[in-house]
Amino acid sequence: MKIVLALIISAFAFVASPAQSLSQTNIAVGANDLARPRRVAEPTKRAIPTPAMIAELEREAFDLLNAKRKERGLSPLVWSDSVAAVAKEHSVDMASMNYFSHKDMSGRYVSDRADSMGLKKWRAIGENIAFNRGFSDPIARTVELWMNSSSHRQNLLDDHWKESAVGIAVADDGSYFFTQVFLDKK
Repeated sequence: MKIVLALIISAFAFVASPAQSLSQTNIAVGANDLARPRRVAEPTKRAIPTPAMIAELEREAFDLLNAKRKERGLSPLVWSDSVAAVAKEHSVDMASMNYFSHKDMSGRYVSDRADSMGLKKWRAIGENIAFNRGFSDPIARTVELWMNSSSHRQNLLDDHWKESAVGIAVADDGSYFFTQVFLDKK
C-alpha cells in the first residue's frame, strides 16, 4: 500500500539547488479545498533492509537501468566499485542527515565528493538522485520516474558514459535515497 505518494527526483546538470530539508510537514491538498493544508499519514515502520539486501537492490537498479539502455541500442554501463563508493556515500549522507540535494551538507557536489574519495581521473561526471517512500517496489518506481524525466533520461541514455554505479540508503522511516553516478574516465 502506498503510504506517501510523493517521489522527489533530481538530475545533476552542473547546476544544483540548495539542500532541501525533508523534516518539513508533508501537506496534501484536496481538490475542493485548495486553501486548507492536510497532514499526510505518518509512515508505518517497515523492516529496514540489511546491508546485503541493499547491495542486491543496488545491483538490481543498475541492471534495470542497463536494460533501458539496451532497449535503445546503447552499450551497457560497466559497474565500478569506486564509483559505487561515491554514490553510496551520498545516499547514506542524505538519509542520515535528512536532506535531499546534489549539494551535500558540506557544500560539495558529485565532482568534489569523487575527488575527495580518490576518483580524480575523469573527463566527465554526472549524477541522478531520487527519494521515495511507501512504494512496494521502490527500485522499479525510481527507474520509471527517472525514465519519464527528460533530464534524468538524458543522463541515463548518454552514450559517452562508460562507468556507473547506484548507491542506496534506507532511513529509519523506510525512505529510500538513491544516487546514481556516471563517469567517463580520462
